[in-house]
Amino acid sequence: MKDFLTVFKFELKTQLLKRSGIVTMVIMMVIVAALTSLPRIINLFSGSGEPAAVTEDMAINAGSGGIEKAGYLAPSDEQTQALLVQILGAQAPQYPDRESLEKALADKDIEVGFIVNPDLSYEAVYQDRAMMEDRDTTLGTVLTGIKKEQALISHGLTSTDYAAIEGTKAEGRTTVLGQNSLNSYWITFILMILVYFIVLMYGSSVSSIIAREKDSRTMEILITSTRPGYLIIGKVAAAGLAALIQFGSIILVAVIGFQLNKTTYPPELLMMVQGSLTPAYVWSYIFFSFFGFILYLFLYAALGSTVSKMEDLASATGLIQFLFVAAYMLATMAAQMPESTVAVVGSIIPFTSIMVMPIRFGLVTVSISQLVLAAVLMLAFVAFFAYLSIKIYRWGSLNYGNKTKLSRIVKEALRREG
Repeated sequence: MKDFLTVFKFELKTQLLKRSGIVTMVIMMVIVAALTSLPRIINLFSGSGEPAAVTEDMAINAGSGGIEKAGYLAPSDEQTQALLVQILGAQAPQYPDRESLEKALADKDIEVGFIVNPDLSYEAVYQDRAMMEDRDTTLGTVLTGIKKEQALISHGLTSTDYAAIEGTKAEGRTTVLGQNSLNSYWITFILMILVYFIVLMYGSSVSSIIAREKDSRTMEILITSTRPGYLIIGKVAAAGLAALIQFGSIILVAVIGFQLNKTTYPPELLMMVQGSLTPAYVWSYIFFSFFGFILYLFLYAALGSTVSKMEDLASATGLIQFLFVAAYMLATMAAQMPESTVAVVGSIIPFTSIMVMPIRFGLVTVSISQLVLAAVLMLAFVAFFAYLSIKIYRWGSLNYGNKTKLSRIVKEALRREG
């Protein structure tokens, strides 16, 4: 036990004092603090006043010049012409016929021409229409509002009566007995990405430490003074605790930032956070993420001990990288189809349940039998691969030279001694 604590303390100190890890953690904490405070920052710069409502009169009189660089052709009745002057502006030229309006367009005197009929139907005429052009839409919106107002008056109604009719809605409510995917999707997806980065960061760190010890032949000295089990478990435990401390600090900053600024959050965002981070989901996420993380650390540690040179490490751990990326892809698919057979199987297999089970648990109701089966398999796999990694580490400490097939390494590592 004393040897285990010695290895554990040394590796934990190494992990926590890594400059790259400290810099990454500080940067992420600053980013998280800024993101959780973003609504408050936006409110400070946008002011506290409520935005003014856009009315039809404002649309007609927007800008002192009306719709810019526009001309029109209208009936001779004074009411329609007066209305167009209001909309287009007093400076907008009026043309006697279509030919003169089209000539003005060709000569670049105006950029858009409107031909308006007595019933307020219209045609917008361009010589060339730009991609973001919207002056025809603006006129159409205003004329539509005027026509609605005229229709209301003809039926003896006012705009207030119309607003009351439009505001009439059937009252109803929605009750979700299980999980609400609408609230949980983004939270579960972000937490899955967090696990993805933790496994890759600390997994590669553990395998690099072991491979470097073997490359420098430090492993030969360690193996003679300490049991392989203490070395492997001490390194994995230290990496696991370092991850909890560093990323736990980031999550703590997120929680504090949320609590300090939640009064400035939109109600939809508050509903999303409070509706998805239930105690049951949090515990399932912690269990499968933590033990899945430990499982992958043992895999990284085992394969890191099979190489004799640092340059061979990437190819040795390529299988784990492929396996973990496959788990990530399966989790993204499960986010879209959480009840599919592939998603259910992926949430039970330990190599993929690290990410798939929290996704499914956050989006749908997972049966107790599936949850228990996945948890038991996860613990069994962690125990088995801890045992296997110790055997492979012992084998690696005695074997240097050319690369060996993984199947042969496992077979030789599990062979009984003597």
